Amino acid sequence: MVLFLTTRLPNSDSWLQMMEHNESQLITHAGTADEALHLASTQSFDCIVIDDTYPGIDGIAALSDLRLLGDDTPALFIISSHDAARVIQAYESGATRVLLKNDTIPGAGEMEEIIRSVVRDGQKRSGSSVSRRLLKATLDSIPDIIGIQRPDHTLVYYNKAGLTFLNLTPDDITGKKCFELISQNKPCEICATAKALRTKKIERTEKFLPEPGVHLDCRSYPVLGDDGEVIYIVEQLTDITNQRMAEEELRALSAEYETVFHGTHDAIFLIHVLEDGRFRFIRNNRAHQEKTGITIEMLQGKTPEELLGEEAGSVVSANYQQCVDAAEPIMYEETLSLPAGERVWETLLTPVCEDGHITHIIGSSRDITDSKKNEVALQESEERYRDLFEKANVLIQSVDEKGRFIFVNETWKEKLGYTEDDLLNLTLFDIIHPDSLDHCKLTFQKVISGKAVDNVQAIFLTKSKKPIFVEGNVNSRHSDGEIQTRGIFQDISQRKQAEDAMHMANRKLKLLSAITRHDILNEVMVLLGNLELADEMADDPDLKRYLERIQRAGGTIQRHIEFTRLYEGLGQSEPQWQSLTDILQKTAYRKPIPITNHCSDICIYADPMLDKVFLNLMDNTIRHGTGVTAVTITCEESNDGCIIRWADDGGGIPDDQKEAIFARGVGKHTGFGLFLSREILGITGIMITENGVYGDGASFELRLPGSVVQKRG
Repeated sequence: MVLFLTTRLPNSDSWLQMMEHNESQLITHAGTADEALHLASTQSFDCIVIDDTYPGIDGIAALSDLRLLGDDTPALFIISSHDAARVIQAYESGATRVLLKNDTIPGAGEMEEIIRSVVRDGQKRSGSSVSRRLLKATLDSIPDIIGIQRPDHTLVYYNKAGLTFLNLTPDDITGKKCFELISQNKPCEICATAKALRTKKIERTEKFLPEPGVHLDCRSYPVLGDDGEVIYIVEQLTDITNQRMAEEELRALSAEYETVFHGTHDAIFLIHVLEDGRFRFIRNNRAHQEKTGITIEMLQGKTPEELLGEEAGSVVSANYQQCVDAAEPIMYEETLSLPAGERVWETLLTPVCEDGHITHIIGSSRDITDSKKNEVALQESEERYRDLFEKANVLIQSVDEKGRFIFVNETWKEKLGYTEDDLLNLTLFDIIHPDSLDHCKLTFQKVISGKAVDNVQAIFLTKSKKPIFVEGNVNSRHSDGEIQTRGIFQDISQRKQAEDAMHMANRKLKLLSAITRHDILNEVMVLLGNLELADEMADDPDLKRYLERIQRAGGTIQRHIEFTRLYEGLGQSEPQWQSLTDILQKTAYRKPIPITNHCSDICIYADPMLDKVFLNLMDNTIRHGTGVTAVTITCEESNDGCIIRWADDGGGIPDDQKEAIFARGVGKHTGFGLFLSREILGITGIMITENGVYGDGASFELRLPGSVVQKRG
């Protein structure tokens, strides 16, 4: 028969319930220590089971009283798994065996076998011997470090966990003092054992061992003799390193949280959601305090109604309730009158859920007062600009990447004759004349790819199929993930008519000039031929001088007329990119002087007559350079482009002639070479000057803007 000392709780242990329902077991239950003493004095039991883990039972006192009464019934003492002092006290009070109660509770069959084992141990073995063995086994099963030492710190015992921690054997600790095991020659400054020796009470402290890097929770339990003096100290050490590391990490996270909380520019505030449905502010960050004028003292613990007034507070509380009801973040705009003034806020509320209930709300507000004002101003500006676009005397259009019209102004509709309804069924390519269609499609693809195209010329068709010549600029932009082109055009139909008329007149004048020039040159050739015949037939020296003067004048007339042909062709063709190396190769056919070119990778955007510039420079070097043996071409970058230098090693040009040489008619030959060169270069903005040092050779500098020079790829 077994006596159980337990407190009957609503959810009793399953093993106890099962054993009580097992009719083969003879079980007596005592709910209090007094009841157990009474039953033990009046009945005989094979085993007493004391469950010390139940509240309201002092199992040690009950067992001690039973032993004082001479009751030596085998006793099974059930105790918490990590309470070493309690284990020792249980054995000292006369327990036959101590059962450590873990999270897993024994079943009825297992508990029955444990009880039978306790009964056998009590009958067959000496109680003290069994107790000592069971004490050691019990202490070894505890994961904490358990040590027993004398008052002078000499060690008597270490459990298995302690020996493993120190990497020692029982023989290694014999006669050693506890502090010697950690390489010290005196007791630790922080020592729970030393305090327990003084106070004769349980003491607790914490220490850090640097060498293994371990934090220990130290508890010392004094064991008193009959005279009340300490005879032993039981020391229990728990490794709390992970706990301290977690605490340190928590402190670091807390510091990081504070940094983020107060470091952000947004106004952040925390709200506690109360069980009664109300809301109370917890705290706000510095940005919130600065932007609202509300300090943490003003805000903390207040409801929205208490902080902002009943009317404004009820609106704010309604927003908070909407966040709770939605159980997800919500965003809205609100206008609040605060100590810092009336401001417009964009507020984000994020609910915090614990155990299925929303307990807090994190609020983040951004001051959008200025942006709202700007938005209003922008709307007004857009209205003004839209009015300007509508009334502008240019054609303005916007189309999407498929060519569908998004917007056209009134002038566009008036010029082309289309209505808003017409535009619904039209694309850009429907209003382009076939002669412009291919060119416009290529231009459209460039614009869609992100390139702005200026000076676009096209022919639009009105609703009545009348062609209109337009010129303008087109670019593109992204809007809501789509590409939209924007074009502004002028109606140049009248200008085109004028240009066509002018071109017609120029063609007629050019034809007339060519015919006239051809006829004059023919007559000049006849004149010069007859003069040459007359010169051969004349014997009078004076007559020969007159005839020679007439021949020179005729030759000059011939060269002047030839120059008009060259000058007439200037600017007739579009400028083009030309390789400097290729141009110099043409010059090489006339050069009795070697040229060294250091600009072989340069390309120049100029009139197609650019080669005549370098032919004239070579001609000028040959005719006017005194003692020239070589020409060197170099180039260097400038602030706005590039400088190309044509330099020879001749006598150079006097300072008073450096600009005069570019005037028409100046020179020892026709006087048109350098004048024509400057005119050719000027078409694309290239300047030419002579900057050599007289006596050291001539140096012609060509200053090219960045837009007309590039390196060959």
